[in-house]
Formats: sequence, C-alpha cells, structure tokens
Amino acid sequence: MRKYRALLMRGCVALGIAAGLATVAQAETKGPVTDPMGVIVIPKGAPIQLGSYYVLSGADSALGTDQKRAVEIAIDDMHGKLLGHPIKIDFQDSLCNAEGGQTAATKLASIPNLVIVIGPSCSSEATPGAPILWKAGITSIGTSPTAPPLTAADRKPEYDGFVRTCYTDAEQGKSDAKYLHDVLKVSKIVTIHDGSPYARGLALATEDNFKKLGGTVLSEEAVQPTDVDMHPVLTRIATEKPDVIYAPVFVA
Repeated sequence: MRKYRALLMRGCVALGIAAGLATVAQAETKGPVTDPMGVIVIPKGAPIQLGSYYVLSGADSALGTDQKRAVEIAIDDMHGKLLGHPIKIDFQDSLCNAEGGQTAATKLASIPNLVIVIGPSCSSEATPGAPILWKAGITSIGTSPTAPPLTAADRKPEYDGFVRTCYTDAEQGKSDAKYLHDVLKVSKIVTIHDGSPYARGLALATEDNFKKLGGTVLSEEAVQPTDVDMHPVLTRIATEKPDVIYAPVFVA
C-alpha cells in the first residue's frame, strides 16, 4: 500500500509538471515541450510547490484526514523529494461544502508557482473549487469527488482542468441498482438525498438504472444536511411501503 501511494503521488506530480500548469495567460513552449498549455520551469534547488484541499474538520473529517495522511505518507516514502527537488505542500480545510471549497481553492490559487492541486474529498468542494483553480491554470486531481457532471463528456470548459483517480457515480449507480434488483430482489424503492452534488447525483443515477431493470421508484425525498429529526420524511415514506430506502447521505 505504501508503494502504491508513493507511485500515485509520483504520477500526480508528474502529470502536473507535464501538463504545463503555468497560468494560462503566461503559457509558453520550453525546449522540446510543445504542449499548448506551456510548462512550469522550476529552478535548480527550488521546491515543487503542491496544494491540497480536503475536509479536515467536522462530521465528515474522516474522509479528508485519511486522504491527507496518504499524501503525507507518499511524500515521506519519497524522502520529501521528486526529481531532485524538495516537495512543499499546502493543505487547506475545505469542510466538505461549497463555501469551504470556494475558500480553499481561492487560497491555493493565490500561491506563487503552484504546480498542481491534489483533492478535494467531496463533490460539494470540487464543484466550485475546480473552476477557480483552472482559471488560474492549475489542474486539480480529485481523490474522492464522484459526482458525474465533474467529468461528463458535456461538462463546461471551466472543468477541463479537473481529473480524478476515483470512479464516477454514473458507474456506482449502475452497481447499486443491480444489487437492489438482482441480489436483494426488491421491486420498489424510495431515495433520500441531502441536496449535495454527491448525494443527489448518486440517488438519480441509481434511480435511473433501477427503472431500466424494471424496478419502481416510488418517490425521491430530500432532507437538509443539518436535519436531525427524520420523523416527517419517514412518516411520508411509510405510507408508500417501499422494499428499500436508498439514502446516500453524509455522516452529519
């Protein structure tokens, strides 16, 4: 696992350098590199400056803390250096929400000579964060934001600089629907989401695929991330008598 993490880290950083992550307005060709994005030139002995934003506090912090440690272990495995340059990384807490993602990405985009950003954890962070970074010419490599629109074929140009090492919920929706229909042998479901890009996207993907398999979606319910009393929504659902409640929501 440590070797895998180190290799992933090397791949992430190499992608950043090769992609030429200079600010778009300053892009230029250097030497044999002809990529239209241009390149970043790191002087001898200067650090390779990375950025990272994860959810590091609050109810969902287990997601980001695990990912942050993986990056730190990878850097440690590489003895803190890549291609002879010391690695320097700035971590930002993006809270697993839109406001946190926007704030963290804005801070990272202001760091001089930033090569690449690793993260974030949540689709709610990536949705506002990735365009801010790409406007500054910085590619971001999401490690667990799975919302389908982030890498969809018809995504908006401001997401062109976003890539990810995880699956998309378009695929998880297929798997979950197949499990509900073929393994649990259920025919009627109700979904609950919390309005976030992740939860709603996964609920919709599962609904669509469940219907294709011949199942029935009785209703799509929504709650707020801050809701703690589920009696109203469960009372409504009880009258529909579903076989399964499918609720891909966050910890809080």
